[in-house]
Amino acid sequence: MAVLNNWSPPRVSQLVVDANLVIANPHKIQADVIQAFGGRDIDFRNGLGLNSIKITPSSPPAHFVRGLATPEIYEYIAGNRVDFPDGINVDTIDDSGAAAISVLEDIALDTAKTLTADAILTDAITEKTGSANISLNSKVLVDHIGEKTASHDIVFDDDIQAQEDFEAKLTQDYLTAAAGDTDRYTSAGEETAVNPGASPGVPIKSVTVPGEYADPNCTFRITYTAKRSGTLGAGMKASICINGVVKSIGASLDEVYDVRSVDLAGITAGDVISINGYGDGAYTVYVKDFAVKSTDSVYTPAGASPTWT
Repeated sequence: MAVLNNWSPPRVSQLVVDANLVIANPHKIQADVIQAFGGRDIDFRNGLGLNSIKITPSSPPAHFVRGLATPEIYEYIAGNRVDFPDGINVDTIDDSGAAAISVLEDIALDTAKTLTADAILTDAITEKTGSANISLNSKVLVDHIGEKTASHDIVFDDDIQAQEDFEAKLTQDYLTAAAGDTDRYTSAGEETAVNPGASPGVPIKSVTVPGEYADPNCTFRITYTAKRSGTLGAGMKASICINGVVKSIGASLDEVYDVRSVDLAGITAGDVISINGYGDGAYTVYVKDFAVKSTDSVYTPAGASPTWT
C-alpha cells in the first residue's frame, strides 16, 4: 500500500498507481479524468468495502450496483429531459408536492395489463383502434358521470352497446315539467269512497308519474271535480295526496260538483298522485274529471310518449 503525504506529481502526461492508494482525511483526489487500465473496471466502494459505483468500459457512464438512492434526478444538460430508453421498473409513482402528475405523452398498456384508479376525470374516451369500439368486459358501476371541464359535455365518439333498459335512458333527455294546461293524464269517470274515515282517507283516483320525469322537482297542475252525499255531510273533503301524504287540503264538499285546481311542485318519477276522500260520518265522496297537466321540456323520446298508469 502506498501512502503519499504532501506529494506533488511530476509533470508527466499521466500518473500510474500500481498499488492501493490511501488519501488521508481530509485530503481528496482532484482530477479531470480517472481512467482504469485498458479493459478494466473502476470500482468506488463505501466504508464497508462494498461496491457503490462501478464504471466499466462497455456500460453506460455509471452503474450503481446496489441501486440508486437519491432524493432528486436532474438532467445532464440544463433544459434536456432525463431519458430511460429501456423503461423504469417501479411499484409506486407519487407526485413531488403538486398533488398531480402530468403525463405529456400517450400511455400504452400491454395486452392483459390493467389500469386501476379511484377516479378518472376526462373530456373524452376514445377507442385505441379506429373501429374497435370500447370493450367493458364486465360492467361499470358508477353513481355519477360528469364532464371534466364545465359545459364541455361528455363525448362518446362511437356507439355505445348497452342493454335495452340502459340504452333507452341514453337516447333521451329526462323530462322536466312545469305547471301548464296540456293534459298528461285524464280519468273522467265518476268514482266514489263510502264512509272514507279520517285523513288521509281513501284514494278514489290515482296515477303514477312515468319514469321519463326524472327531474326531482317537477311541477304539475292537478284538476278534479268533487262532491259529497247527504245534507249533513258538511265535514266531507277531497284532497290531493302524493305517495299517500296530503299535499293540498280541499275545502269542505257540497252536494253539487265543485271544480278544483292546484299546482304542486317537488314531484318526480315514480310518485303516486291521488285524490283522497275523507271525513267523519256515513257519507260518500264523489270524484270525476281527474287530470294531470303540465308544460314539459323538449326531449327526444326513446320510443312512444310517456305512459301514465
